[in-house]
Amino acid sequence: MRSILLPLLAVTATACSPDYKVSPDVSDSPADDTAAPTDETHDTGTPPDGDTSEPPDEEPGRPIAVCDVYPNPVRPPTESATWDGSASYDPDGIPLTRYEWTLIAQPTGSTMTIEGTGPVRGGFVPLLGGTYTGQLVVTNEAGIESNPCTIDLEAIPEEDLWVEMYWQHSGDDMDLHMMAPGKSLSQKETNWDCYYANCDGRDGLEWGAAGTADNPFLDLDDIPGVGPENINIDAPESTGDYTVFVNDYPGSTYSAANDVTVNIYIDGTLLYSDTKTVTGENSYTTFATITYATRTVTGY
Repeated sequence: MRSILLPLLAVTATACSPDYKVSPDVSDSPADDTAAPTDETHDTGTPPDGDTSEPPDEEPGRPIAVCDVYPNPVRPPTESATWDGSASYDPDGIPLTRYEWTLIAQPTGSTMTIEGTGPVRGGFVPLLGGTYTGQLVVTNEAGIESNPCTIDLEAIPEEDLWVEMYWQHSGDDMDLHMMAPGKSLSQKETNWDCYYANCDGRDGLEWGAAGTADNPFLDLDDIPGVGPENINIDAPESTGDYTVFVNDYPGSTYSAANDVTVNIYIDGTLLYSDTKTVTGENSYTTFATITYATRTVTGY
């Protein structure tokens, strides 16, 4: 077992499988990148107007890669980002013919890639919180490549309580659960337990005060893959402790030991990360309790 309890620090900054079910959130809309250029060949043979400074990575005879990503940060797993290399250029005026975007770093447990062609790549929706680093290399008509340009995209949960889970081996259906404050595991798989059967969307369970702000909701549920799954609350209750645990759902094609990781964010900050080896079909493994009133997480 590997356990990390993290101090309260600001967080800085997978291709998405069709097996995921993402609950819609009408409060957020993907970034509109329909007006962005999408041609594979994009000639920006001169520096942008008004820019008289020499880029720090400019070398004689090489094109210049200029990279951007927006909006930044984004809210996982509903908000879309766009990687933009349309400001790249060749100081000698040679047309640019290739834009190669690569995701060179991402949070552990994420398996995303930057899809598409051309200088602008939209529709990038992070599923896990953390930092995603994109790299752009452009090539001119003479076949000469630029030096790489890198930029970080931050995925920061907006909900005050965000619990995410992923696991090592596919074919093993792991289910994330969270108990309401003050409730014990003897009440699991009732309406005091948020999990796949009753917590799909903001209106699935009524916890705490009237309204949906303190209700839990399951954004992602993955069965055949390696996650992620997450449970979130916009405005958690300040009385009692939430309990987070994982069920190894029976009947999976993979039944051996599996390493499962749970990350817990409070107010957008990662406070807890723990990996436990889960063994046994239909077993229940408790990871942590959350005391929102004091913004603390206690691991098991």
